[in-house]
Amino acid sequence: MGMNEKKPRREPVILSQMRPWNLLLVLCGCILFAFCLIHYRAFAAFFGRVASALGPVFAGCVFAYLLNAPATWLDRRMRKFFSRIIKKEKAAALTARVISSFVAVLAFLAAIVTLIVATFSEVLEGISTLLEHIPQYLETITLWADKLLSLDSDVTGSLQELVEKLRQDMNNADTSEMSAKILAAIATGASSTLGFLYDVLVGFIIAVYLLVSKERFWRQFKRILFAFVKPKTAFWLDNRMRIANKTFSTAVLGKMLDSFIIGILCFIGVMVMDMPYAVLITVIVGVTNMIPFFGPIFGAIPCILLMLMEDPLKALYFSIFILCLQQFDCNFLDPRIVGGSIGLPAFWELFACLLGGGLFGIIGMAIGVPAFAVVYHLVKELVAERLQRRDLPEDFLRNQLGIEPKSKDSGLFDDDDDQCSPYSQRMILLEDIAPPVTEEETQT
Repeated sequence: MGMNEKKPRREPVILSQMRPWNLLLVLCGCILFAFCLIHYRAFAAFFGRVASALGPVFAGCVFAYLLNAPATWLDRRMRKFFSRIIKKEKAAALTARVISSFVAVLAFLAAIVTLIVATFSEVLEGISTLLEHIPQYLETITLWADKLLSLDSDVTGSLQELVEKLRQDMNNADTSEMSAKILAAIATGASSTLGFLYDVLVGFIIAVYLLVSKERFWRQFKRILFAFVKPKTAFWLDNRMRIANKTFSTAVLGKMLDSFIIGILCFIGVMVMDMPYAVLITVIVGVTNMIPFFGPIFGAIPCILLMLMEDPLKALYFSIFILCLQQFDCNFLDPRIVGGSIGLPAFWELFACLLGGGLFGIIGMAIGVPAFAVVYHLVKELVAERLQRRDLPEDFLRNQLGIEPKSKDSGLFDDDDDQCSPYSQRMILLEDIAPPVTEEETQT
């Protein structure tokens, strides 16, 4: 279609020409929307209860998504082994799938339990050490304040009175009232912990079901999609979901592998330098490394404070070590593991990190960049498709829009944006995006 040609305008929809059934659906939708606006608090509470009840399902979906890659890797190798033992191909494939799913879930659960137990023991040790050294810390602070404020006796006296008052308050505190508050806090924490453990354990069971029957669930979803959506739109949505899944999973799993390697290197360095709280520091550094930009800062500060309680000189050594480790990660390890899978310029990575952190806290900061990368690539795909339909001059595309056009038949464009993934450099025509059906998807 040329530049001067115009698409025919769509005729406006007239209510009197609508079918009675469609008109009834529109009216019911408007009434339901108005009712939800009026009673939004009741609906919010209802959906909150539904979300709480479906917490194990959400947890299972997250675990299955994270464990899909290792479970698939195990499945391929176990399928070769069981095909030699079991003659029936379907039985061998099912046995390999079930065992690989159980092994992946149990290994992940064992790793989490091991880290929690090791970290919890070191946390208790750190708390006991802190409680033992509180009087010594107060004396040190008092002596430091005396030296700092020796020229002003009034300020020094006020500071000493404040310290003495704090000591008296701690000694004269009402033990019964304090015990009641502590017991209430323990009861609340125990209830929340039990609920969390229930969601996690049931979530692991659901993850096994999802991993074993993932092709069946995917086929069911595609049946619903193609049953209620036009084929052209269904193929378009299916292709975009594949691209989104590839971008998000590659970014998340790559960052997890990068953080795991950084945690191992941190553990080796801490053990070589004979520093305390090795497991706790390793867990903090590895987990916070999942957060772009701010993660190393969030992880280094509590670790340095822990070191200061033991030995200030070791805290200085650890600060230098963690700085070198993060420079190694940023300049060497992360680009080779994660690479261009995220495909976001630095500004948009920072933007996504801040937006995710503001909306969902620490978890939002961790998944904000991969989620925004999906939106970024999908928008670029949509913009590229619409630019192709415009049939703009090549000089305008090259000079004004920064796009280097290739063959019009191939539908491919070169984009000069930095750090773009291969998905954002491809334009896919709607009539050519039907994905090939694999043998597993054809099985019932």
